[in-house]
Amino acid sequence: MSEPKKPSTADILAQYSPFDGIDRKLLGLLAKDVDIRSAESGHTLFRAGDYDADEFYLIKGSVKLKAQDGRESLISSGQNNARHPIARLRPRMYTAVAAGKIDFFVVSASVLDELQRSLRGLSEELVVQEMQQKAGEEGHALMFEFEQELKAGRFILPSLPEVAFRIREMLANQDCNMSDVAKLVNTDPAIATKLVKVANSALYRGVSPCEDTLAAISRLGLITTKQLVTSFAVLSLFETKSHIFKDRMRNIWKQSVNVAAYSYVIAKQLPAFNPEEALLAGLIHAIGEIVVLTYAERFYDLTTDENRLSLTTTALRGPVGGMVLERWGFSSELVTVAKESGNWLRDNNDAFDYCDLVQVAVLYSTQGSDGIPSLPTESSVPAFVRLAKRQLTPEQINVIVREAEAQIAELRQIVQ
Repeated sequence: MSEPKKPSTADILAQYSPFDGIDRKLLGLLAKDVDIRSAESGHTLFRAGDYDADEFYLIKGSVKLKAQDGRESLISSGQNNARHPIARLRPRMYTAVAAGKIDFFVVSASVLDELQRSLRGLSEELVVQEMQQKAGEEGHALMFEFEQELKAGRFILPSLPEVAFRIREMLANQDCNMSDVAKLVNTDPAIATKLVKVANSALYRGVSPCEDTLAAISRLGLITTKQLVTSFAVLSLFETKSHIFKDRMRNIWKQSVNVAAYSYVIAKQLPAFNPEEALLAGLIHAIGEIVVLTYAERFYDLTTDENRLSLTTTALRGPVGGMVLERWGFSSELVTVAKESGNWLRDNNDAFDYCDLVQVAVLYSTQGSDGIPSLPTESSVPAFVRLAKRQLTPEQINVIVREAEAQIAELRQIVQ
């Protein structure tokens, strides 16, 4: 009886990402530069803190990952996360040690870069189609890594700025007064200035101008103050020192401000909705993408491949955004906005909520814009059907938006 045929290097590569997305000819060329290796138990593949340019793929056996704080985890062949490079963050967050005899292969960063350039040389439609098929799977794998890094304390979720956190905490106490809130707001001059600016805007203007923070809070009220202060604080999180994703962050910030403005003016036509809450909902709807981009800076394959980065942020922005807002103690409605605003076909049992409102605002705020990814038509989005049941049709919203152009422009100026 003959022995089973040993798989070729190309056959082995085809089982791993991103090699499973390329044609056989290119795979054969890549296989010539890849050696299948073996190692005994205790062999160290790399150490925590390393900045090496190689990626390790596990073929057979198990590898133990040891963090510097003593935590350990195990990756075994056949698991979904073994289809990707082992612990690919830089600097290395773990020391990787063979937990028994293993087979593996190593690919240099230059080889993967060449592969990505080759993929970009194919028709864009084909590349996107192939990557979309893997997006959910790769997103799941990256989410697993993301959660592991959070648990190990290697990646810290952003905190709500101190002033916003303390004001939200203060206003939870029914005995608080406006004077105390004003003193707290004044500890952040930038937020205090914006609050006075809002109170003196056409949206809230009274008989006489507000000269100080206390007067502004008296005009706005405590609830509106809380929501506006939180909105201003959230905007600060869109600032980045990174040169890698600076332009992308800036675009998300501009789009979020736009969505917030449209959410505000539409909410004013809906009795059960609070316009300032809608403004905040618009600002935070993409907060998960901001966090994912901060995390993605550690992955060279995401910083060099625009398509892969876009698909990854799309897959992760919902769960990561929900995670952030839950940690901040936001309402369940706003958590839902961060989690599900990108799910255009979401089923909400005919109840129109803030997430629906933000989806409507996204579509209206991007009409006629250049450089915006293709979005669904109004007729295909259930949020519009639910809104129509509240007696607001797309035609009526068009009128509302046209009549509110001045308000939208002013809101953009206020929150910038």
